[in-house]
This record gives sequence, C-alpha cells and structure tokens, in this order.
Amino acid sequence: MEETILKRITLVKTVLIFVSSLFVCYVAQPVYAQVDMSGVTFIKSETKRDPELEKAFSKEFGLKPGEDNVRYFYNRVDLNEDGASETFVYLTGPILCGTGGCSGLVLQRANGGYKVISRFSLVRTPVIISNDKTNGWKDIIMYVSGGGIEPGYKVLKFDGHTYPLNPSIQPDVKSGKIKGIGIIGDDVTENPGIEY
Repeated sequence: MEETILKRITLVKTVLIFVSSLFVCYVAQPVYAQVDMSGVTFIKSETKRDPELEKAFSKEFGLKPGEDNVRYFYNRVDLNEDGASETFVYLTGPILCGTGGCSGLVLQRANGGYKVISRFSLVRTPVIISNDKTNGWKDIIMYVSGGGIEPGYKVLKFDGHTYPLNPSIQPDVKSGKIKGIGIIGDDVTENPGIEY
C-alpha cells in the first residue's frame, strides 16, 4: 500500500514538473515583434573583387591577405540619398566572427579609396536597408541571436555621424511590415564570398 502511494506521489510530481516546464517554455517566453518581410526586395552581393575596399577593411581590422582566412561580401546602396552609393561589407572568418555573428562596415568613397563611416559587430545576413530614415540616413535592420543574445530584429539608426556598433543592444523593430532592400542575400552554398 505504501509503495503504491509513493509511486502515485512520484507520478504526480513528475506530471507537475512536466507541466511547469511547458509553462516556462511556451507561455512565459517573451513575445517578439511579428515582422512582415514581404515589402523587402532581397539582392545578392557583388562578386567582383574590389582592391580598394580590401585595403580599407584590412586597415580597419588589421588583416593580412591570404593569412587570416577571411571572406567578404559587399553591396553598394545609397544610404543617405545623395546620389552616391555607400558600400556595406560583411566579413567572415575566425578572427571576425563569434557565436553572435560576424563583422561589418559601412564605407563611403573618398580620395580614390574608402572612408569608414560605421563598424558593426554581431552581423547576420541578410541585412535590411529600411526605407525609413533617421538624420537623413536609412535605418538598418539586423537580426540578432546566438551568444546568449535574446533573438529578434533590431533597428540601427544613424546618429548624425555613425550607426551603432552593436545591434543587440538597439531597439526592437516594431511589429508590422518592413519596406526596403535586403542586402547580402546570398546562399553561401552558391556564393561563399570573395576570398581575401
């Protein structure tokens, strides 16, 4: 009799633990913005090597060609609508990536080369260039996850000089339809990037 009661108590405890874990996993999770990407046109990155771009990002990150196992992807897009495209470059490799993502830069043409406008950590692709603007520059939307980061879409707004470095601590994208361009929209099995 005692053995039957102990088995029932154990069964009840097991059921309670299971039900409470379901509550924690499904009910108590944060609610993320419902982001509609149907207004985003996705484009693949450029495939032609750009020596001046390589010079600029190697200087910014202290990279050596052929030694650091780096690949890069880039797109040109006019972020400030001045008629001249800026360049967004996404860099991958062991010294540029972690569990939260890889590194990126926004650059402008200057004096026959490039000038760094913004540097990013924790970049995942594709990167969304929103039609919305702040201080005359288009907002950038990035998805963050991994490395203990709460997953979700974040909006990076230009402060008049630069975009924020770390997307994970930026405001969440509000629910609704996003309109813009998705850059670096490559399938890495088809395009593994340009080797540096």
